[in-house]
Amino acid sequence: MVTTEKKDLLSDQQKYKIAEPHDLSPRNKWLRDYYFLGVKREWNNEYMPFTTGILGDRQFAESDYYIVPEIYFYLGNKSRGIYSSSLSLMAEKVELSKDFWSKSLPERRIIFFEKVILDNIPQEIIGPELLAGGRFNTQMSKCLNEKEQKIYEKQNLKGRHSVFNYHNHGFGNAGATAGHLIPNYDYIIKNGFKKVHNEATERYNLLNQKEKKGPLGDELRAIIQASEIPRKLAKRYAEECRRLANGSNDETRKHELIQMANNLEIVPWEPAQTFWQAVQSLWLIHMLVMSEESYPGPGLSFGRTDQHLWDLYKKDVIDERNITKDFAKDILGSFWFHCNTAYDAQMRVGNNGITAGFGQLMTLSGCGANGEDLTNELTYTILEIVDEWSPILEPKPNVRLHRNSPDKLLNIIVDMITKSQGAPFLLNFDERSIAGMIREGIPKEDAWDYACVGCLENTMQGNDRSGTVNCNPNLVKSILLTLNNGKSANQNQNVLMLHPKEGKPVQIGLKTGLAEDFKTWEEFWNAWVKQIKFQIKYTVGIYNISEEFRAKWLPTPYLSTMVKGCIDRGLDVRNGGPDIRFVTIEGVGFATLVDSLLAIKKFVYDEKKFTIAELKEAMENDFKGKKEWEIMQSLLKNRAPKYGNDNDEADKLAYKVMEIWSQECFKYKTPTNFQFRPGMLSWNYWAGEDAGFTPATPDGRNTGQFLSNAISPTNGADVQGPTAVTNSVGTVLGGKDKNGNYINLLPNGASHTLTFNPSLLRNPELKEKFKSYLKGYIENGGTALQVNILDANMLKDAQINPEGYQNLLVRITGYNAYFVSIGKELQDEIIAREMHNM
Repeated sequence: MVTTEKKDLLSDQQKYKIAEPHDLSPRNKWLRDYYFLGVKREWNNEYMPFTTGILGDRQFAESDYYIVPEIYFYLGNKSRGIYSSSLSLMAEKVELSKDFWSKSLPERRIIFFEKVILDNIPQEIIGPELLAGGRFNTQMSKCLNEKEQKIYEKQNLKGRHSVFNYHNHGFGNAGATAGHLIPNYDYIIKNGFKKVHNEATERYNLLNQKEKKGPLGDELRAIIQASEIPRKLAKRYAEECRRLANGSNDETRKHELIQMANNLEIVPWEPAQTFWQAVQSLWLIHMLVMSEESYPGPGLSFGRTDQHLWDLYKKDVIDERNITKDFAKDILGSFWFHCNTAYDAQMRVGNNGITAGFGQLMTLSGCGANGEDLTNELTYTILEIVDEWSPILEPKPNVRLHRNSPDKLLNIIVDMITKSQGAPFLLNFDERSIAGMIREGIPKEDAWDYACVGCLENTMQGNDRSGTVNCNPNLVKSILLTLNNGKSANQNQNVLMLHPKEGKPVQIGLKTGLAEDFKTWEEFWNAWVKQIKFQIKYTVGIYNISEEFRAKWLPTPYLSTMVKGCIDRGLDVRNGGPDIRFVTIEGVGFATLVDSLLAIKKFVYDEKKFTIAELKEAMENDFKGKKEWEIMQSLLKNRAPKYGNDNDEADKLAYKVMEIWSQECFKYKTPTNFQFRPGMLSWNYWAGEDAGFTPATPDGRNTGQFLSNAISPTNGADVQGPTAVTNSVGTVLGGKDKNGNYINLLPNGASHTLTFNPSLLRNPELKEKFKSYLKGYIENGGTALQVNILDANMLKDAQINPEGYQNLLVRITGYNAYFVSIGKELQDEIIAREMHNM
């Protein structure tokens, strides 16, 4: 058992009070305090790399991180890069059987995975925890032989260069990343892995001899072996629990350890019989997905946990009183602790590796098939855990609201938001979200049971892999292509695109004509429509390189056991196996694009205050150096219509933009038969890489200044208040049809972040107004809302005195982050956000 001495954790003095954990049980306080010891802990969950010993063996799958441009530097140009080289040098060699290399790739992968999980990673119990399942952050060998390795490296380099070129020209980023789905956890909890094992075996036995010797047989044999790994690992942990129990002099702890062993001898092989067993089963099967994908949690989400565990919670805590509510909260506290150790992967970097980039999302509440509310006592218990453990990042809770959400839930939500910094949870809105799921083809009778992954992305549970963050095009690029007849310059050579002093612009987009020659707004608009359609097609082409590469070289048989459709089809989850298959194109910089189009329409074509040539010249010089350019910028920023103010003219154009680019996404599929679909997340691209690679824009924005965030208005443009913003968001998503039915053009969801001053919610009357606002959002707003309650002066003080604000959380877009750990550019963007009042 891992232990540590109890220490007083003292915080530095700060000018402003920040949120602190409260009312934790002794066990949960120990676990939380121990977690935040970070690198001072004697136990950790850092990356553990493993190799077959083959020359050139790879552990790091760089294509998982093509959506993180900040790491491109470390991937190298023609070499294997720092990450791959370092992991190869550090990797522990795994002893393998003589027939290992005669097996198919899926079988090799699962044989290697099982060997590492059972024999190379120790099974440990941490302190007073109640759930087994400690170390899981791995970097696994890709199990390629020498011939395969050479082909892999050649294709990998091709994919890397295509993504780099796409990004360096300011188009954004794209790559087939891991995580970002909800495995069929509910099915395992209720049926056990034994049933999955039997289903896979029965499917294999239906194959003829030729099929058994081919890819179908290879995949199903790997899945059959994978289905037994959780049982074998649980047995090892049970043995460790009994060993610790035999050595314990504390009778209470001895009883807990014995019960933990008993639980592990049942789950996850058999169905869970108690709440404790259900949570144990959920954690163990979840952590193994992270181990197999060698990807520490990003987007790997739990689904509707309060629904999945409700029956057993009700039986044990309420009906039979087998355990107390406090003990149930201790069980959940151990779950919370383990979820956060995902950040140990890179714990020697920055704030103990806690970057907020992961996102194991847990969906709570929401409606049923007939619109009835499904909130239950477990919903409220989990919200208590969220409140008591905050500030902390994982798991990320998502609360589904709808027309029949109870006042009790709304009151708790408002109180939690009032007390927090950042947003304690994401708010998802059912009616609009369900409309989006139906739009993409999910049957109406199923769509109500959606849940969210990662930050806010809507998917189905257990049968869906929707690649929810795999494509992130900078939509603003389309207007720059329109202004330049489809030409683009490499932004790594020179940030100015229009007439770069270094690097000759190349023809990447379509030749839609010289913008200077367009006589009417309709000509300009039609040219832009062609360029945005080109941009979507170009994005699809770039993405499909890594999609096809991943399907061929990086199978995940264990994850495939828990995604419905994979066993029936005999296909990996990454190769067309799931019943529901999407890849999401997440548009970035929407409001910047819309405001730019509005400005051109008003000042160039409607009022003729200046020409396209004059606008391009001013943009090329970043609106600096001449008085007339400064005047032009002021007009563009302050006198043009702006999206986000419930302005009919602006919102009508914004809707047309949304309709065109979102519908274009549905025209394409991947080589692995996944359908592209639209969404808006933006992560941190709008304030980071995409902003830095985007020159001055026609809305008056300067070179490198942050773009607009997801579906939110441009910072400072939403001057009519939160209700006006909400109406604009709802309108551009489609509003409602003539029968009052919701329309949602973005099935994946759309991130909307609003920031309020803390003074807003200090008295009951204002809290009631905010509750009414949330009810109005259900009727007229978007799919997802994050609420920041922040004082700009406090954030400025935190920039000056970061040591006093180590635990200050802020909402970025679909996720929270520690304010002092993010870059200054992002800090400044948050401070600059419009602070709303009711």
